[in-house]
Amino acid sequence: MNKIYIEIAKLTDKFRTMAYGLTTDENKVNEAVQELMLYFLSMNPETLRAIYEKDGILGITRYGAVALRRALTSTY
Repeated sequence: MNKIYIEIAKLTDKFRTMAYGLTTDENKVNEAVQELMLYFLSMNPETLRAIYEKDGILGITRYGAVALRRALTSTY
């Protein structure tokens, strides 16, 4: 699992770039990316491992992109 978490940590800049595509507010971007990282750390390890084994780092990136989009465009 540590390998997966290290790979996710390397994606921080990519997730930040994705978030800037949705908003220009630096505070919202930082908060959304930080929440995403916490989400990955707290999610079920078996689910995370299954995503990684099936689709690799691209699957994790896509999963994170969807979560970021939902976090930044949600109206609640």
